[in-house]
Amino acid sequence: MSPPLSFGSLFRRKEKKSPEAGQEAAKMRFNIANDNTSNRITVSNALDLLEKMENEKVGDMSRSLIPIRQSLENSLLSVGRLAEEMENEKVKVEEEKFKPSVESSRKILVSSLKKEVSSDFPTPISISEAKKFQERLQSLMERFGDVSGSHSKVLTTFMKKHTGKIKGEFDTISSLEKRTKKIMEYFEEDRLPIADCIKVLTKTSQMVDSVRRQEGELQKVKDEISRLEAEAEDLARKLDDVERSSDFESASKTLQDIKLAQYEEKEFHKYLGDLFSPVSRSLAKYSYGTSKSTSSRLQILMKTPWKIFEQSKEEKMDFGQSYEFQTGDLDSYKSLLAEVYKAVSTEKITLKDSGKTVKHFEHIVESLPSLGNRSKIISDKLKSLENKKDNSVISISEDLRMKLRNTKVALDNHRLYLERLENEINDKRNNQVRSMVTECEECLSTVTGRKFVLEIPSG
Repeated sequence: MSPPLSFGSLFRRKEKKSPEAGQEAAKMRFNIANDNTSNRITVSNALDLLEKMENEKVGDMSRSLIPIRQSLENSLLSVGRLAEEMENEKVKVEEEKFKPSVESSRKILVSSLKKEVSSDFPTPISISEAKKFQERLQSLMERFGDVSGSHSKVLTTFMKKHTGKIKGEFDTISSLEKRTKKIMEYFEEDRLPIADCIKVLTKTSQMVDSVRRQEGELQKVKDEISRLEAEAEDLARKLDDVERSSDFESASKTLQDIKLAQYEEKEFHKYLGDLFSPVSRSLAKYSYGTSKSTSSRLQILMKTPWKIFEQSKEEKMDFGQSYEFQTGDLDSYKSLLAEVYKAVSTEKITLKDSGKTVKHFEHIVESLPSLGNRSKIISDKLKSLENKKDNSVISISEDLRMKLRNTKVALDNHRLYLERLENEINDKRNNQVRSMVTECEECLSTVTGRKFVLEIPSG
C-alpha cells in the first residue's frame, strides 16, 4: 500500500515568482492629443481625467481576469463531476470493520467538495470586486487544502483512480490563484501613481473649498463690520444731539452741583467726627449701666454725630413694616451732653486729661447752634437739587453711551476676527495651496506624460 498523500501541504507551499503575461506591456500612459489644446486644467477636470485613466486600467485588469474566471468555472465543474463519481463509487475494504469509517470520511469529503464547487465567481468589473474575487479564490484554495489533507487516506487508498484527476484540478485552481495574485499585484503597482495623484488632487480640492468657505465667512464679517460702523455713527450722533441739548446741560449742571453738595456733606460729617472724637472716651464710660435708649444716643454721638441734626423720619424694616427712629431731637442730645459734661467736671468719670475734655464739651455745646444751621443748609441744598434733577435725559444719555460702548467692543472683536481670518486665508493661498498645486502638477506630469498648469480660482 502506498503512503498517504496530503494535498493540503501541496496547495499551501510557497510559490516562485515568475513574469506574468500582463507585464509584457510597459507602464501605460494616457494618450492626450498634443495639439493646440491648452495645457491649463482645473482640479475637477484633472480628477475626471485621472478617473478615466484609472477606469481603463480597471477594464484591462477585469479583462485579464475573464479567462481565469472561465478556467476556474471549468475546474469547479470538473471537481463537481468527480465528487459525483466518488459519491457513486463502491468502496472496497479488506476488513469490514473499517468500512463505516471509510464511508463516513468519503461522505464528508464529497459533501465538502460539492459545497465548494457551488460557489459563484462572477467576473469582477471594479477594484472592490476584483479584490473580493482574489480573496474568495485564496479562501477556496485554503479550504480545498484542508479537505484534501484531512481525507487524503481515502483518496490515496480507496479512490486511487480519482486521486490524479482531483490533484490535477487542484493544481489548475492553484495556478489560477497565483495568476490572479500577480495580475492584482501588477494592477495595484500600475495604478498606484494615479491613486496617489487622485489623493493629492482631492486634498487640494478640499483645501480650495475650505478657502472658499472662509472667504464667504470673510465677506459676512466685513458686512457685519460695515453694519456696526453705521450703528456706532448713528449712536454717536444721537448721543451728541442729546448732550448738546439745553435740558441735558441743565441736568448735567445739577448733577455737578449735587456732587459738590455731597462732597460738602461728607467733609461736614468728617469735621463732626473729629469734633466729637476727643470726648468719645468719656461718652463710652458714661454709657456703662445706662438704659438701652441712652446707650443708643451715646453711640450716635461717638460714631455718627451728624445724625443729631436730622429730623425724625420713618425708615422701612423687613416685610414692609415701619418704625420711628428718633435722631433729630437736638435738645435731648444737649441734655445728654450736659450730663456727661457734669460727670466729667465733677470727676464722677475719671479721665487723664479731664480738663481738656471739659473744654471740648464746652466748645461742642457752644458750636451746636451754628453746626445745626450748617447741617440744615447742606440738607436743604441736596433736597432742592435732587428735586430739580431731570433723570430722564440723563438716563437717555447713559443708555446711548452704554449702547455705543457695546457696539464699539463688538466692532473691535469683529475687526480682530477679520484680521485673523485674512491671515489664515493668505497663508493657505500663498503657502499651502501653492505647494499643493506644485505637487499636483508634478504628479499629473508623471501619470499623463504631459505638463499641465493647474487652475485655481482666485476667489
